Amino acid sequence: MSNGSHRKSNNFWIGLALVILGVIFLSDTFHIIRFGRLISNWWPLILIIVGVTKLSGKDSKGGWILIIVGIILQLTTLHIVGWHFIGRLWPVILIIIGIGLLLRRSSSDSCCGKDFTESSEDMLEFDAIFSGTEKQITSQKFRGGEISAIFGNIKLDLRSAKIVPEGCTLTADSIFGSIEIYVSPDVMVNLQGSQILGRFDNRTNSVEGGPTMTIKGDAIFGNIRISN
Repeated sequence: MSNGSHRKSNNFWIGLALVILGVIFLSDTFHIIRFGRLISNWWPLILIIVGVTKLSGKDSKGGWILIIVGIILQLTTLHIVGWHFIGRLWPVILIIIGIGLLLRRSSSDSCCGKDFTESSEDMLEFDAIFSGTEKQITSQKFRGGEISAIFGNIKLDLRSAKIVPEGCTLTADSIFGSIEIYVSPDVMVNLQGSQILGRFDNRTNSVEGGPTMTIKGDAIFGNIRISN
């Protein structure tokens, strides 16, 4: 399945889930059907459903994190396990973070030896998982790419980059993370992102007539901000 069709499929299922949730909340607000108890007991299923939709794409790591968090919250909401028991497992978080850092170090050593803050890549593809990444792109034929922040943060400076005349598409996913994207004032930003208990914030002041950058993605319990 191509990236475009996979993204459309994800958006369809997420959109359908949001419509169903909206109908449920609206019915409960007007006392047509009382879903208050049902929602209070089963709301973590939202995280699990969103996580499952991401497993077949490049953001599978984020999908698994959402599923695990959703399962933990669901178990506590149904009083199957208590927070005191989960609190005893906090060292597992340190182990997971440590393994993630070791894998990140080994992969970076095998490809290039060190992590550069300046890059001339025409296409981006990287993640910030339990970590922070700052990159300044100087490509003169920038074509977009895919980035994701999962319990991490990304600062991406594209002000020195030149977008190809036909425009480009950048997919940015923030899951319990933060992404800051800086673009040149002569770039038109076309925002097509979705937010689930997160925020997409476009603060650019662009003039018409420049190349267009389409920014897609999901902000799930995270923030994505685009500015000049």
